Amino acid sequence: MNDSNMIKRAERPGFCLIGSKVVVLVNRYITYFCPETIINMYKFSVTPETKSKAIKGALVEELTKTSLGNKVIAFDGMHIYTITLFPSEYEKEYVIELNEGASEDASRSVSYSVTIHLAKSLKMQELKDYYNGEQSYVSQDILHAINVVVRALSSSCLNAPRAMFSTKFGPIIDTKEGLELWQGCYKGVCLSHYGLDLTIDTTVAPFYKSISMVKFVGEFLGRTDFNRAFSHKEYAKIERALKGVQVETIHHTDRTMKYRIKGLSVVPLKELMFSVDDDGIMTTVVDYYQSRYNCKLEYIHWPSLQCGVSGRQIYLPMEVCKLVQGQRYRQKLSTTQAAKLLKITCKRPQNRLNGILKAARGNFDVEELTEGEFSASGFPKVLYGSVLSAPLLKYGNEEIFMPIGGQWNMANKKIIDGGKVERWACLNFSKVPALEVDNFCSELINMCNKIGMVFEGKPLAVQQSSNFMDIQSALESLLSYISELFTDEGNCQRLQLLIVVLPEEKGHYGTIKRICETQLGIVSQCCLPKYVKAKVNVEYLENVALKINVKAGGRNAILQEGLPFLSDIPTIIFGADVSHPPPGVYSSSVSAVVASMDWPEVATYRCVISAQQPKQEIITNLFQVTQDSNGCVKTDSMIKELLLNFYQKNRRKPERIIFYRDGVSESQFSPVLLHEVDAIRKACISLDEHYVPPITFLVVQKRHQTRLFPLPTTRKPEPKGIRKPEPKGILPGTVVDYGICDPCGFDFYLTSHASEGSCRPTHYHVLFDENRFTAGALQSITYNLCYTYARCTRSVSIVPPVYYAHLAASRGRSYQGNFGDGSSIRETTPGDELPEFLQVPKIHENVSEVMFYC
Repeated sequence: MNDSNMIKRAERPGFCLIGSKVVVLVNRYITYFCPETIINMYKFSVTPETKSKAIKGALVEELTKTSLGNKVIAFDGMHIYTITLFPSEYEKEYVIELNEGASEDASRSVSYSVTIHLAKSLKMQELKDYYNGEQSYVSQDILHAINVVVRALSSSCLNAPRAMFSTKFGPIIDTKEGLELWQGCYKGVCLSHYGLDLTIDTTVAPFYKSISMVKFVGEFLGRTDFNRAFSHKEYAKIERALKGVQVETIHHTDRTMKYRIKGLSVVPLKELMFSVDDDGIMTTVVDYYQSRYNCKLEYIHWPSLQCGVSGRQIYLPMEVCKLVQGQRYRQKLSTTQAAKLLKITCKRPQNRLNGILKAARGNFDVEELTEGEFSASGFPKVLYGSVLSAPLLKYGNEEIFMPIGGQWNMANKKIIDGGKVERWACLNFSKVPALEVDNFCSELINMCNKIGMVFEGKPLAVQQSSNFMDIQSALESLLSYISELFTDEGNCQRLQLLIVVLPEEKGHYGTIKRICETQLGIVSQCCLPKYVKAKVNVEYLENVALKINVKAGGRNAILQEGLPFLSDIPTIIFGADVSHPPPGVYSSSVSAVVASMDWPEVATYRCVISAQQPKQEIITNLFQVTQDSNGCVKTDSMIKELLLNFYQKNRRKPERIIFYRDGVSESQFSPVLLHEVDAIRKACISLDEHYVPPITFLVVQKRHQTRLFPLPTTRKPEPKGIRKPEPKGILPGTVVDYGICDPCGFDFYLTSHASEGSCRPTHYHVLFDENRFTAGALQSITYNLCYTYARCTRSVSIVPPVYYAHLAASRGRSYQGNFGDGSSIRETTPGDELPEFLQVPKIHENVSEVMFYC
């Protein structure tokens, strides 16, 4: 299994032959190319080295104007692509001066040495040979080059990004929080059954507003009082938001200087001093601006912007700076910002389709991209798909029903297996009055009992207005009180559930979960204050009750007939995901694997969480053999642990494995397939050398730009006088596995959820399939699974094991918290060992057997 040639990607066994046929429209354009075309790829090198895309782009633009004869080229930050071969004398060293302001943090012209040399020539004939069956693959270099060239040609920009944003795609939306939402257009080329496809989609992204820094701080922090210093939390929030962002000065009357922010000063502006000359004479920044620019600074209690390069620090007061226009905001959006973005992106299918058609017409002439080398059809693809039937669901009291439209409710329904909660408590960290908390708890308990749980009405303890600044003490104090209570009664019963009303201040959820689940062994349910103090929301209570039931060991619903094609043989279904630390955060990556425990129903999942090296996508602890300091061999196996749990639950080994893997890009398919399938196999053999169950390994992708749209013409003619409304969106269960899929691989697009807006189907890649499923069988298994998600009453867009793995990985990350700015853990840690404080704490045995992460 160590040889990459031993793991061959699964071949398509056929196409979907079940379900009813439906016609769909896809935002793909058939793209034509000239087989004789050659794209020449030139390596671009610059000295001194720079990572700045802006500097590289400026250098290439200047080079094109002055030395390359204004030839049509495309640039991706590392290579120059051109259809016309440069003469050999062009491959030499060029010296380019970038004028003041052309390079970040430059106060004078900077000289760069640039060289180009031909790296390779990419022949489009390779694509023709591939589709004629004369070649088994297409190199990633060719696909990447085509993407770079087509994006550059269609946007008239030599360094075009994947998505272009402009006011011509729609108005700019002000979030009132220092940001604005720009509408744009995405372009990308990929392979399909018919040949090359050009994908065009509309998109929305947040940008920094081009406003003064003072105004930005006021909006971003929601401040009206500008006369007080930053709190520690405000300082951290502003520094995180501004790091790497470009600003321009506004205090010069004759020129504008541009700088890139490296951080904020540690001390306030009024205390900040620097040396004005070589003699070491010190002055304050405040006095310097007064004497040099006759500028009296007002916000001297704020920190300064720290710019410049190493050894030459530049401190800029915020009030003399303005944000440069056109900069993407890369941080996580606030709740209100995300809501505004969702409102824009969630368009009716016809509205989004009209936007795509408009973007296609306005972005380029689809009939002729450039000189006959590439061209595209004038209308998006129209394809056949299949609509799979929804499964029958079974609730308590033997109630069986079929969901319609991918969603349902709990009206007159009881959960299939109700959990039992006799010992519970409530802890309130918010400012919500005790009476309102009591009322909320009563309503929640009533809902739990209504849906079929056995829930004791009175808590063992209700602690109100606990100090959220000392969560650890509050939780330990509560547990101590409960323990003493049981000791007095002469038994050793433990607390089964803790309801926590979160503080109004954000950022404490991870701390509460870490203490409860890794130290105290308590299952907890956190509730936001806005729902506790508001008028009772029945839908919210219902959803919370469903979560509490699975945390108490119950099950909400099962499939009446079990999963298709799986009820005959014991089958375990895995889901796996890796959560990576955000940029600038000193932390490890966290992997999570969940596995079904209750065959044949497949509704309960157990999870294992592990930490690994940052940005490492391959899950290292699926099966790993290491040696301790004494030379003793030990194994870390997430798979083995879950297989043993399955055996203990069912008294049978799984005879079939289905593994859904999230978060893997196409460039990572080969290494993930090689290492992770190998690890699964080794984990099985470690239990028994003859234990070799067949494995099916799928990658789940949601981050793609393919959209499906219904065609009104697909409706059957209605009787005279009766008119039904046009379909709002793609029907749940719609699967497309031809026309837009990998021409050689085994993949399919599945819409498993109800969508009133335009639909982004989930893309499933079957990389490995020893079970030899038919296309329809695997699609049915996947679709039916989407009706078993425990947290809601609807079919979900991706399979629940992947959802659960994502939740578990996020939970593991919340245990860690943030450890400040760390560029690379590898620089401080020998080998593959992570420091102890970056490891994920072990889940307490009292909660590990239930779905605590829900």
